[in-house]
Amino acid sequence: MKSITMAALVTIAVAAGSVLLAANAQQSGKPAAEKGAKPAAVSEVRLPDLPGITTPDKTPRACVDCHRNNPERKMDSRLPPLLARWRDGANPKVFEKAKAAAPAGKILAGKHPDVAAQIQVIPNDCLMCHMRDSQAAPPFAKLLHAIHLVGGKENHFLASAQGTCTHCHKLDPKTGALRLGSGDAK
Repeated sequence: MKSITMAALVTIAVAAGSVLLAANAQQSGKPAAEKGAKPAAVSEVRLPDLPGITTPDKTPRACVDCHRNNPERKMDSRLPPLLARWRDGANPKVFEKAKAAAPAGKILAGKHPDVAAQIQVIPNDCLMCHMRDSQAAPPFAKLLHAIHLVGGKENHFLASAQGTCTHCHKLDPKTGALRLGSGDAK
C-alpha cells in the first residue's frame, strides 16, 4: 500500500474545503467564491443541524424520545407496544430489512419473542439478544441502520429527522466518544 504524501493531503484538504465553501454558499443563497477569492468569514458559515452538537438535543434518550405515543396521529410507536404487536407478526417492510440484517444462514420467523419482562431500558436491554456477534438475531447496529437509513423518502426517519446520526448516537464532547442514548422503556 502506498503512503500518502503531505502534498496529497494538502490537495485533498483544499478540494474538501472548496466543496464545503460551495455547499455553504449554496445554503446561504450567495454565489460560490471565485477562484482566488477569500473564503467566507467564520460568522457567515452555516453549520449543519447536528442535534447535541450544533443544535439542542431534543432526543437525548434516542429511541424512547422518537418512538412515542401520538394519539393525534392514531399512531403508537413506543417500542414495548410495537414489540408486543410483532409477537403476532412484524411489519412486512421492517421484516424485509431484518432479514437482510440477519446473520448468514439465519432464517427469521417474522415474529418477535415476548421480551416484555426483560426490556426495561431501551436500547441497552435489546443488546442482550441483538449483540454485534449474535447468531440468533440480527445484530443491533445492522438492524437499526437498515431500518432507519434505507428507503429514501419512504423512510420516516430519513424524511423527518434527515437521517442525522446524533439523534441516536450521543457525543461526549470531553472525550469524543459516542454512545447510544437510552431511556426507560415504560
